[in-house]
Amino acid sequence: MNNSSSDNQRRARVFRNSVVSFCLVVAAIATLVLVCSAAKKKPNSIAQQTMMAANYPGNDADKFWQHAKKEVDRSVNEMIAQDHAALAKGIRFHNFIHGSPALKEIAITFDDGPHPQFTPQLLAILKQYDVKATFFVVGEKAEVAPDLIRAEVAGGHSVGNHTYHHVSLTKIPEEYVATEIKACGEVLKKITGKPAHLFRPPGGDYDQQVSMDAEALGYTTVLWTDDPGDYASPGDKVIKTRLLDKVNNGGIILIHDGVQQTIDVLPSILSYLKSKGYTFVTVDKMMKDSGARF
Repeated sequence: MNNSSSDNQRRARVFRNSVVSFCLVVAAIATLVLVCSAAKKKPNSIAQQTMMAANYPGNDADKFWQHAKKEVDRSVNEMIAQDHAALAKGIRFHNFIHGSPALKEIAITFDDGPHPQFTPQLLAILKQYDVKATFFVVGEKAEVAPDLIRAEVAGGHSVGNHTYHHVSLTKIPEEYVATEIKACGEVLKKITGKPAHLFRPPGGDYDQQVSMDAEALGYTTVLWTDDPGDYASPGDKVIKTRLLDKVNNGGIILIHDGVQQTIDVLPSILSYLKSKGYTFVTVDKMMKDSGARF
């Protein structure tokens, strides 16, 4: 009996040890699977990092972004197919870079607003000098400051689309490019009561996909001829010198809504250019005057 009991106890210990070993092996495998899975999910490219930083695929609070995504998911392929058909017929992308060199016109444009602190100051200066400008605004900023957008329109200025989140469109997944553009457009349409038709990619960073999506959504992509780099606040004199060195007939000036140095130097720039006989027009008017057919 004693021997039998001892054998049973020995077998029980072996069984328990086997169970414990098996459980440890299973746990190790499960841990390995989780680690591998996490490694796969870790962003390993600039595009993925940008996507995560911008809360892609959209933030639940961004109702315009979410709605635009649904709309784009249903229609973007059809729109791009139409663009391909147009390109096959020799129709080029709708990019507008400068006006007519025969006309002494300048289009001054402000990117990245609206800004509660700076936009009212810009509007006051433009009104004082009787200058019409074009504002390329960010959708999520416009959404929280709609009165500033209405003030821009009321002042006779044009308002254009500068994406919803102000992200570099060539560094996010292609399927979100059209959504960024469309979401900002929906915000502007709700505020102004009419669709926007001018678009500027943040940083001027665009490729074929960005151009096709913008055109398919009904936009003319507007670039520029003159960028003094005011976003880096290099100093009033530097901004003025860089800007005036490149001014020419039909020029499109890029400066920013949200830079104090730009506000400080803007009156002297407007005054000087007016004294040289330049007329300030919106991008819309410049396109019309130059005969651009978009």
